[in-house]
Amino acid sequence: MATYPDLLARYSKGTLKLRTPLKLPEGAEVRVTVRPLEQKRRKTHKRGYLYPNRTVSWDSLKRLTGILSLGGDALADSEALYDSD
Repeated sequence: MATYPDLLARYSKGTLKLRTPLKLPEGAEVRVTVRPLEQKRRKTHKRGYLYPNRTVSWDSLKRLTGILSLGGDALADSEALYDSD
């Protein structure tokens, strides 16, 4: 009869489910020793920002106004872009 020295199983809803099937005759008695595996610990530290933030003074922000224009006329812009005239 084959011996299986160390098998892995998952406990679910009151039963152990083996990860690999056994080649045993029906009704064979076996000895089972159960040792729970150590659970992998999840990292508990916070993830940093992808782009770190920093404070900026109001004067610095005020100097940036007017660099980028917002709004506009979408129809005029698309005609200028796509019309060959």
